[in-house]
Amino acid sequence: MSIVFCPAERIFIDPDLWPHDLPDDIIPLNAEDHARILDELSTGRVLSVDEVGLPVTVEAPPPSAEALATEARRRRDVEIAAVRWLVERHRDEQALQIATTLTPEDYRLVQEHVQALRDVPEQDGFPHAINWPVLDPALLATGS
Repeated sequence: MSIVFCPAERIFIDPDLWPHDLPDDIIPLNAEDHARILDELSTGRVLSVDEVGLPVTVEAPPPSAEALATEARRRRDVEIAAVRWLVERHRDEQALQIATTLTPEDYRLVQEHVQALRDVPEQDGFPHAINWPVLDPALLATGS
Protein backbone atom coordinates (compact mmCIF):
# COMPACT_ATOMS: atom_id res chain seq x y z
CA MET A 1 0.00 0.00 0.00
CA SER A 2 1.41 3.37 -0.99
CA ILE A 3 0.34 6.46 0.90
CA VAL A 4 0.76 10.04 -0.23
CA PHE A 5 0.38 13.25 1.69
CA CYS A 6 -1.29 16.41 0.41
CA PRO A 7 0.19 19.38 2.32
CA ALA A 8 -2.41 21.86 1.06
CA GLU A 9 -5.26 19.79 2.51
CA ARG A 10 -3.22 18.14 5.28
CA ILE A 11 -4.57 14.72 4.40
CA PHE A 12 -3.14 11.28 3.74
CA ILE A 13 -4.38 9.57 0.58
CA ASP A 14 -4.24 5.97 -0.56
CA PRO A 15 -4.11 6.46 -4.34
CA ASP A 16 -5.57 2.99 -4.91
CA LEU A 17 -8.73 3.95 -3.03
CA TRP A 18 -8.98 7.67 -3.87
CA PRO A 19 -11.94 8.19 -6.22
CA HIS A 20 -10.85 11.61 -7.52
CA ASP A 21 -7.91 13.03 -9.39
CA LEU A 22 -4.94 13.31 -7.08
CA PRO A 23 -3.95 16.81 -6.00
CA ASP A 24 -0.89 18.31 -7.71
CA ASP A 25 1.11 18.75 -4.50
CA ILE A 26 1.17 15.16 -3.20
CA ILE A 27 4.28 13.79 -1.52
CA PRO A 28 4.89 10.03 -1.33
CA LEU A 29 5.37 8.60 2.18
CA ASN A 30 6.88 5.33 3.22
CA ALA A 31 4.86 3.03 5.48
CA GLU A 32 7.13 3.62 8.49
CA ASP A 33 6.78 7.41 8.38
CA HIS A 34 3.02 7.14 7.93
CA ALA A 35 2.73 4.71 10.87
CA ARG A 36 4.93 6.94 13.06
CA ILE A 37 2.82 9.99 12.31
CA LEU A 38 -0.42 8.12 13.01
CA ASP A 39 1.06 6.86 16.29
CA GLU A 40 2.03 10.41 17.30
CA LEU A 41 -1.46 11.66 16.41
CA SER A 42 -2.95 9.04 18.74
CA THR A 43 -1.13 10.70 21.66
CA GLY A 44 -2.95 14.02 21.21
CA ARG A 45 -0.49 15.74 18.93
CA VAL A 46 -1.91 17.46 15.83
CA LEU A 47 -0.94 17.23 12.19
CA SER A 48 1.07 20.05 10.67
CA VAL A 49 3.39 20.60 7.74
CA ASP A 50 7.09 21.40 7.89
CA GLU A 51 8.90 23.98 5.74
CA VAL A 52 9.19 21.60 2.75
CA GLY A 53 5.63 20.31 2.96
CA LEU A 54 6.23 17.05 4.80
CA PRO A 55 3.77 15.95 7.46
CA VAL A 56 4.87 16.43 11.06
CA THR A 57 3.08 16.43 14.38
CA VAL A 58 3.15 19.28 16.86
CA GLU A 59 1.79 19.85 20.34
CA ALA A 60 -1.88 20.77 20.24
CA PRO A 61 -2.49 24.44 20.96
CA PRO A 62 -4.15 25.20 24.27
CA PRO A 63 -7.92 25.61 24.11
CA SER A 64 -9.23 29.12 23.62
CA ALA A 65 -10.92 31.00 26.44
CA GLU A 66 -14.20 30.53 24.58
CA ALA A 67 -13.70 26.76 24.39
CA LEU A 68 -12.78 26.62 28.08
CA ALA A 69 -15.88 28.63 28.98
CA THR A 70 -18.10 26.38 26.87
CA GLU A 71 -16.68 23.26 28.52
CA ALA A 72 -17.00 24.79 32.00
CA ARG A 73 -20.65 25.67 31.37
CA ARG A 74 -21.27 22.15 30.07
CA ARG A 75 -19.72 20.69 33.23
CA ARG A 76 -21.74 23.09 35.39
CA ASP A 77 -24.97 22.03 33.67
CA VAL A 78 -24.13 18.35 34.11
CA GLU A 79 -23.37 18.85 37.79
CA ILE A 80 -26.63 20.74 38.35
CA ALA A 81 -28.58 18.00 36.56
CA ALA A 82 -26.88 15.40 38.75
CA VAL A 83 -28.43 16.88 41.92
CA ARG A 84 -31.79 18.08 40.60
CA TRP A 85 -33.38 14.80 41.69
CA LEU A 86 -32.65 15.72 45.31
CA VAL A 87 -34.50 19.01 44.94
CA GLU A 88 -37.39 17.41 43.05
CA ARG A 89 -37.76 14.56 45.54
CA HIS A 90 -37.76 17.00 48.45
CA ARG A 91 -40.44 19.17 46.80
CA ASP A 92 -42.52 16.11 45.89
CA GLU A 93 -42.34 14.84 49.48
CA GLN A 94 -43.43 18.26 50.74
CA ALA A 95 -46.29 18.38 48.24
CA LEU A 96 -47.43 14.95 49.39
CA GLN A 97 -47.11 16.12 52.99
CA ILE A 98 -44.92 13.16 53.89
CA ALA A 99 -41.64 13.09 55.80
CA THR A 100 -38.82 14.50 53.72
CA THR A 101 -35.68 12.50 53.14
CA LEU A 102 -33.54 15.61 53.46
CA THR A 103 -33.56 17.75 56.55
CA PRO A 104 -34.31 21.43 55.94
CA GLU A 105 -30.61 22.13 56.53
CA ASP A 106 -29.53 19.49 53.99
CA TYR A 107 -32.06 20.81 51.46
CA ARG A 108 -30.61 24.29 51.90
CA LEU A 109 -27.08 22.88 51.33
CA VAL A 110 -28.24 21.31 48.07
CA GLN A 111 -29.86 24.56 46.94
CA GLU A 112 -26.75 26.54 47.89
CA HIS A 113 -24.65 24.05 45.93
CA VAL A 114 -26.84 24.51 42.84
CA GLN A 115 -26.59 28.28 43.20
CA ALA A 116 -22.81 28.09 43.59
CA LEU A 117 -22.69 26.06 40.37
CA ARG A 118 -24.83 28.68 38.61
CA ASP A 119 -22.37 31.32 39.81
CA VAL A 120 -19.27 29.55 38.44
CA PRO A 121 -19.06 31.86 35.37
CA GLU A 122 -18.97 34.85 37.74
CA GLN A 123 -15.76 33.69 39.44
CA ASP A 124 -12.75 35.96 38.94
CA GLY A 125 -10.59 33.30 37.26
CA PHE A 126 -13.30 31.99 34.92
CA PRO A 127 -12.75 30.18 32.59
CA HIS A 128 -9.06 29.53 33.26
CA ALA A 129 -9.16 28.91 37.01
CA ILE A 130 -12.38 27.60 38.51
CA ASN A 131 -13.07 26.72 42.12
CA TRP A 132 -15.69 24.00 41.63
CA PRO A 133 -18.25 23.74 44.44
CA VAL A 134 -18.44 20.29 46.03
CA LEU A 135 -21.54 18.79 47.59
CA ASP A 136 -21.13 16.41 50.52
CA PRO A 137 -21.28 12.93 48.92
CA ALA A 138 -23.38 11.72 51.85
CA LEU A 139 -26.24 13.93 50.63
CA LEU A 140 -26.18 12.22 47.23
CA ALA A 141 -26.51 8.85 48.92
CA THR A 142 -29.65 9.72 50.87
CA GLY A 143 -32.56 7.65 49.68
CA SER A 144 -31.06 6.83 46.30
